[in-house]
Amino acid sequence: MPKTAGTFMYAAILCSALFAFAFAAAPRSCQWGLNTYFWIGVAAILILMATPMIRNTALAPYKRVALSLGLGVLAAAVWFAGIFAANFQILCRLF
Repeated sequence: MPKTAGTFMYAAILCSALFAFAFAAAPRSCQWGLNTYFWIGVAAILILMATPMIRNTALAPYKRVALSLGLGVLAAAVWFAGIFAANFQILCRLF
């Protein structure tokens, strides 16, 4: 299997886990869920942006950067989709 295919499979697994975690964290969004989901989303974006730089060393540098940015945008889209699909409560208390 080419390393690019492995990178896409890794990205699909990580994005699926991030999206599934949204549904686990949403019922407790005011206690710990939103804060935890935020930091796990940041970590997922950073991990997916670093993966092409580490795994795909045979690609040209501009292709690695483009793949890195594309995976970062994908992770951010899944992150925001999880927030809205799981119906996180954003405002817990006003005062």
